[in-house]
Amino acid sequence: MTTVERARRLAGERPGSTVPCPICAAGVKGDNLDRHLGKVHPGSGGAHPSRWSGPERVGSRWLLGVALVVAAVAAVHTVTSGEQDDRIILGSIGLVAVAMIVWGAVAWGVPLFPGRLRVDSRGAVLRHSFGLGRRRLRSVDRVVLGSAWESRPAGSSGNDDSYESVDVRVGTYLQLCNGRRRITVHCRTGGVVRTTWAGWEQGRKRKRLDITLAPAEFVALQLALGELEVLNPRPPAAGSERR
Repeated sequence: MTTVERARRLAGERPGSTVPCPICAAGVKGDNLDRHLGKVHPGSGGAHPSRWSGPERVGSRWLLGVALVVAAVAAVHTVTSGEQDDRIILGSIGLVAVAMIVWGAVAWGVPLFPGRLRVDSRGAVLRHSFGLGRRRLRSVDRVVLGSAWESRPAGSSGNDDSYESVDVRVGTYLQLCNGRRRITVHCRTGGVVRTTWAGWEQGRKRKRLDITLAPAEFVALQLALGELEVLNPRPPAAGSERR
């Protein structure tokens, strides 16, 4: 079943309530969804129902961790051997500096690492670090919903060379959980997820995000979770549905 078909089925169940458009994620009355799709998105097929791609942030954390380990090993080698090799020292410092720059850029939203997410009856899998790494959930037991934030440089602080950062809200996240294992999925346009779905838990604001999806793919994720009955359509407000 495609995402458009899933959205149409959801709209049929909620004709007088708001549902997300599977193409642009805008909130549309259920009985107006077909009209919206035909007028605004003619011929659009929507996202894949279970597999999506987007920039991920796990790879930059791995890179920084590896760089710090290499620097630590180089420092231990220098101390224990009693020989100071400038090439090893400068190389380690350079590697850590590059890793920190990459990590900071990704934390500020620069899409340097391509990722892929799959969610279906077999569970959830996030492929990261150019396909070298994988995080797998055998099932999705619960979903946490919250606001996503990023730290952005605020500019010069006074007359010195230090810099400050400010926290900026950058959309919404859905965190998929299986025990203590988690995959945090971010979208810069949250849409109407809060008013459409029930079954999620309220989460705190988060900066540690794993993958960012486009609005259509974020809606497709919600519909996939609805198919798995992890999320359920929120009951319509009294009097909102046609009698």
